[in-house]
Amino acid sequence: MSPILTISGLHKSFGKVEVLKGIDLTMQQGDVVSLIGSSGSGKTTLLRCVNLLEDFEQGSIELAGQSIGYKQDGGQRRRLSEREIARQRAMTGMAFQQFNLFPHMTALRNVMLGLIKTKKMPKDEARAVAEKWLERVGMGQRRDHYPGQLSGGQQ
Repeated sequence: MSPILTISGLHKSFGKVEVLKGIDLTMQQGDVVSLIGSSGSGKTTLLRCVNLLEDFEQGSIELAGQSIGYKQDGGQRRRLSEREIARQRAMTGMAFQQFNLFPHMTALRNVMLGLIKTKKMPKDEARAVAEKWLERVGMGQRRDHYPGQLSGGQQ
């Protein structure tokens, strides 16, 4: 089975501070990975690189065999167009530490929103996908609860 995500030799610096120092990671479909480390260790920076919210200086990221963010062109690394990057971003998701849920919408509606607005899914399909994922993370029983009725971890 081919990996769903491959990160090879990833380097990212902020000025003179090298935050990511040759990160290598391979994930198969269905893998669950937790990034654990102290504040400032690069966890969020790594995820931001995968989602192309941050440029990286060296290395590569492949999602389902497709190079993310850059392509090799005559031996040079060239950033993809913003249109292509936007298409690639639609293939990934990221749960930020500071969640921004709509307080007037249930957990189910909050999950459905991105599927409908960004992925342009029909409502019925978005509902089915959202219900499946809420069940998978143990939130099926809380799908009709509002963010204020959920613990921080559930949010």
